[in-house]
Amino acid sequence: MAETFDQAQARVLALNSDELPFVYQAAPYGIQAVWKYADVKWAALTAAGTIDASYELRVTLDPAEAEWSFDETDTRRESGIRSTGGGGFSIGGSTDTFKGRETRKSFSFGVGSAAKTTDRQGSEEGNTYGYSFSTDEIKQPLIAALEQAGWQPQKKGFFGKLFGG
Repeated sequence: MAETFDQAQARVLALNSDELPFVYQAAPYGIQAVWKYADVKWAALTAAGTIDASYELRVTLDPAEAEWSFDETDTRRESGIRSTGGGGFSIGGSTDTFKGRETRKSFSFGVGSAAKTTDRQGSEEGNTYGYSFSTDEIKQPLIAALEQAGWQPQKKGFFGKLFGG
């Protein structure tokens, strides 16, 4: 028999730790997991910039069926000032947002005369910066906790329910 909504939610929230770069939070619909995986400011002789990236996993718990479903949002913002040579410079920026289901791993490493990276463990200053991110790192413990609570992924659509997919 599956655990109740509150018990399943509490089981996932118990996964939180100061050692993790993300946090699971209670929400009226179930669970919200948030990971700000890049907060970087850097400067070099000919350029300077910022990178700000975050990932949100919204897990909806259906207590009537003991099923869960999730939606993902990945947002990345970059801005920078760069030398164009000949005494000129350019200023630019971009924002990318992805909504849907994804499995992704990313790693970034950079060098500058000054760099500052901030995460849940604090800020770090130096001549290099970097970050790594994997959707599996935030999803897999959550999915395992829900399965231990007797919950299953929601079957989507007529054929999903008919054939168990």
